[in-house]
Amino acid sequence: MSSIDLVILGIVLEQPQSAYDIQKDVEYHHLSRWTKISVPSIYKKVLQLKEKGYLQSENIKGSKFAEKAIYEITDEGKKYFTQLMESYVDKQISFLFDFNVVITNLNKIDKAQALALVEKLRESIVTSAQTTDEYAKEYSTIPLVGRTIFEQQKLLYHSLLQWLNQFESKFKIDN
Repeated sequence: MSSIDLVILGIVLEQPQSAYDIQKDVEYHHLSRWTKISVPSIYKKVLQLKEKGYLQSENIKGSKFAEKAIYEITDEGKKYFTQLMESYVDKQISFLFDFNVVITNLNKIDKAQALALVEKLRESIVTSAQTTDEYAKEYSTIPLVGRTIFEQQKLLYHSLLQWLNQFESKFKIDN
């Protein structure tokens, strides 16, 4: 079970398409920003889903007379899609932030250097929030299920900044 399976099956459930078009769809929707999905691994995963019977393909003539496989979801694929949806909402939610390894080691370096790293982290969070705001404006006409992810991200960045401010205040006093 993987999130890439869910992404691919969801895209193909909406509209049959080629592996290349699936990759472009993932890139266009910036899905790798919000979930663990590697764009280069999509083609391999499409073939695996086909081997398992979750996708079927039909070769059609593409532009310039090249043939391409168009994938569509099978009934088994729809069942697997539903199973994946259920399994993801049943999981305990965890937030994994790579920067936490820096936070856990700040007390092992000079305080001024540690505070400089906290400031860089703050700048990174602010930049990420601004980027999300720009994407939200650029894609303001997408369906609600997509727009709500932007709202979720905005709230997370805001919360992270609040948390970082509290942490920094305590860190200045404790160390």
